Amino acid sequence: MSLTFIYPLAIWLLLLIPLTAGLALLGPRRPTHRRFWFGLVLRAILLALIVLALAGIQIRTPADNLTVVFVMDVSDSVSPEEQARGEDYIRQAVAEMPTGDQAAVIVFGEDALVERLAGETRRLPDLASVPITTRTDIASALQLALALFPNEGAKRLVLLSDGRENLGQAIEQAELAAAHQIELTYLPLGGEAGEAEVLLESLEAPASVRQGQNFELSAVIHSTGPANAELRVFADGQLIHSQEVTLRNGANRVTIPAQAGESGFRRYSAQIVPDNDTRLQNNQASAFTVVHGPPRVLLVVAPAPEAGTDSNGLESSRNPAEALSQALESAQMQVTTLPAGEIPTSLTSLSNYDAVVLVDVPATALPPEAMEALQVYVRDLGRGLLMTGGEQSFGAGGYLRTPLEETLPVYMDVRNKQQEANLALVLAVDKSGSMGRCHCDDPDLNQSYSRQESGQPKVDIAKEAIMRAASALGELDFLGVVAFDNAARWAVETQKLVDPHTLENAIGAIPANGQTNLQAGVEAAFDSLLEVEAQRKHIILLTDGWVHTTSLLAKAREMQEQGITLSVVAAGGGSALYLKELAELGGGTYYPATDILRVPDFFLKETVTAVGRYIIEEPFYPLPGMSSPILINLDPRTLPALYGYNGTTPKGTARLDLITPQGDPLLASWQYGLGRAAAWTSDVESRWATQWLTWEGFPTFAAQLVGWTLPAPQVEGLTASARVEEDRGVIELEAVDENDLPWNFLYAHASLVAPDLSVSEAELSQISPGRYRADVKLSQPGTYLVRLGVNAGDKSLGQQILGLVVPYSPEYRASGVDLPFLGELARLTGGGELPEPVAAFVHNLKATTKAREIWQPLLLAVALLFPLDVAIRRVMLGRSDYLKAAEWVRARLPWGKRIRQRVEETDKRMLGGLFEARERARGRQARGGRGDGGMGRDGEERIGDRELGVRADEQASSLPASQPVENDTLSRLREAKKRAQKDGE
Repeated sequence: MSLTFIYPLAIWLLLLIPLTAGLALLGPRRPTHRRFWFGLVLRAILLALIVLALAGIQIRTPADNLTVVFVMDVSDSVSPEEQARGEDYIRQAVAEMPTGDQAAVIVFGEDALVERLAGETRRLPDLASVPITTRTDIASALQLALALFPNEGAKRLVLLSDGRENLGQAIEQAELAAAHQIELTYLPLGGEAGEAEVLLESLEAPASVRQGQNFELSAVIHSTGPANAELRVFADGQLIHSQEVTLRNGANRVTIPAQAGESGFRRYSAQIVPDNDTRLQNNQASAFTVVHGPPRVLLVVAPAPEAGTDSNGLESSRNPAEALSQALESAQMQVTTLPAGEIPTSLTSLSNYDAVVLVDVPATALPPEAMEALQVYVRDLGRGLLMTGGEQSFGAGGYLRTPLEETLPVYMDVRNKQQEANLALVLAVDKSGSMGRCHCDDPDLNQSYSRQESGQPKVDIAKEAIMRAASALGELDFLGVVAFDNAARWAVETQKLVDPHTLENAIGAIPANGQTNLQAGVEAAFDSLLEVEAQRKHIILLTDGWVHTTSLLAKAREMQEQGITLSVVAAGGGSALYLKELAELGGGTYYPATDILRVPDFFLKETVTAVGRYIIEEPFYPLPGMSSPILINLDPRTLPALYGYNGTTPKGTARLDLITPQGDPLLASWQYGLGRAAAWTSDVESRWATQWLTWEGFPTFAAQLVGWTLPAPQVEGLTASARVEEDRGVIELEAVDENDLPWNFLYAHASLVAPDLSVSEAELSQISPGRYRADVKLSQPGTYLVRLGVNAGDKSLGQQILGLVVPYSPEYRASGVDLPFLGELARLTGGGELPEPVAAFVHNLKATTKAREIWQPLLLAVALLFPLDVAIRRVMLGRSDYLKAAEWVRARLPWGKRIRQRVEETDKRMLGGLFEARERARGRQARGGRGDGGMGRDGEERIGDRELGVRADEQASSLPASQPVENDTLSRLREAKKRAQKDGE
């Protein structure tokens, strides 16, 4: 047994003991000799106890208990049969655990989970934890295991794994375990290394080729033994080659002929189909190559409208981008036109194009993931983006506060609103019981076809729509929100726009209950707008429309006559035809929301349209802005007239190439990240740009506008490549100058876009003359795109897009048990293989001790002794006080009462005898004669009386304190003072 301290530096506080003793000895006044030394010793004891408690004093005794933490690998590289064997191993070991020992269990794959905390229970239920199994991170599992060990006793780790680590550094954790005297042992899990397994290690392709060029792909196939298999090769998802291959043990290289097709970023993939295999996850691989050719441009258009005429009486085109497409093709660009719903949503597919043009496309027509992909496409891959105007573009198209607004050089709203007309908007929201459900019906045929659960009540989606609509309003606009069931109730009275927090609180309490009374809601909104002074007044009605009220149609006509328009958003089928007629009579728009989740988008789009500041239709001639490379060879003074544009606000760093007479942006451009983006706020159709489409300079203008957004061409002499090595990507660049000499001291920078669109940066380091390299971590399977930019000083040498593919997790790349790795982990801690379960709890580890803290009893002793210390220094007690205290104690003890009774009986007998003697003396005096003798006898008798009285008084004074003798108060105080003075001496 020994004593240890948690905070040994606190022992220095014991120096306070001689310091306090010295101060006491030097003090001017001291108590009596005995009291002084007793108090000094007591004070020293108190200080010593306090210091020892602060130092965290512990008593260490030998510890004979053992704690074992079982760490079991359940990743995909360990077969279910091996996992079951490992679970049985743990169960047997725990069942035979000695009394006093403890066991804990951890299961792990990519992450580690605690299945059981350290405890003495010998029963282990079936393992229930489910970690991610696509990777093996032994390091994180060991780190968690180290945290589970108690402070006392011997400690052992039992690792049940195949040792195929592909995340973390388990060696570091093993060294940490050794530093804490924790033994690491292992039980190998996993199939034999020679089991039948065929995997496609890689597919290699040249980094770049020219259009139409013949080249070779190379597939590296690894087999654990002789096998037959079929190899299939795909180009952009289309099968281009298939052949039977005979595999030998080890690595097999197979070459496949291919021909470069259209220019762009091309993906080639291979698949191996063996006759006998263990894992299917590792049977495919991919590679990328860049096919050089004419620039490829993607034109994205809105869904084709029905044939007819537009609002100006002009024939509408079925392809609004037709004129633009012809102009770009005349400039030797390869143009692809797709409807908005078919735009590629993956960054890999978008990378096939050098630039993307959105031609009057509403935001609601684009998949949400496409906007995020386009932002990364421009910012991180250095590609181009152009948005053209129209009735469904910019702010009118619902792009407010979207990723594309961040990407483009203009804000989607007009920010000088004080100079613009204001809007009074009332949102009439159905809150009947049917709005509490999540469904929608066919909006046009009014026939129920299927109920689509959105997982959210329609009334809650309506609240989100209200907030979206309010976000498009300005400071001078009015907003009101009226909710109706069988009656109308105002959530927000029509007033100047309130702050978002107040609005959210006001609409948050709208419930869904009651019947549907459209008449009440619309009339309340109408009456409210009659009292508001605004240049535009508009109502948006949201309902599922399960009613039909003829009188409401007349009310819609009346509203339009009063200059108040009405639009309807149908949140479900309901009376679809009736609601559509209601919107037409109200001079507004009907929105059939077959997908209830699109209602907020409809609200925003309708609000933007109603605001009116987002579309300006009037004839004007463009005015030149800043000096622009887009307008080279074009005279701004000869530009044709336009008939409208979308109102926007330029961003601070944007370049205004062309402006309107009002100073609004007509053509704006800027550098966004590594790419370029431009905004043409007029259209490319016959609505606003009729004269431009017939202008002879339009093809040049269109080609230069789109061409400005294209990535810069790469300088000759730069060859870049990217490949995967284990869990890392290797990016290399070889550079030679015009004299074919190594080009040194270049600055090469890579932007790596992961499959989840996260971006990481890497700078290539020069490793030899003309050669540069960077290693990057690849933490997830999938396609990585690399944008490599090269600079010589301040001059850009161009950029190149490369591709990296991690077809499957490293978990499926290797098989068998890595015994050398497991052995190295155990060797660092002095452990080894542990094949028998019973050996897990063998007490053969180095003896340890356990510590028990004793500061609590020390502080308890301080609490008990401290009042005594105060009493010695502050309380003065005399002899009578001690006697009274003793009597008080004796009176309350069981045997004290008996003593008191005996004393009282003795006193009574003594006094009784004295009184009897006195009476006898008085009797003799009465019988005696007169004369001297009588006088003498009388005098003697009187003397006897006095003596008797004195004796009686003495007897009375000797009575116990329970029979007090009367004294006056002053006498008692004097006596107490005298006793105190005497004791003080």
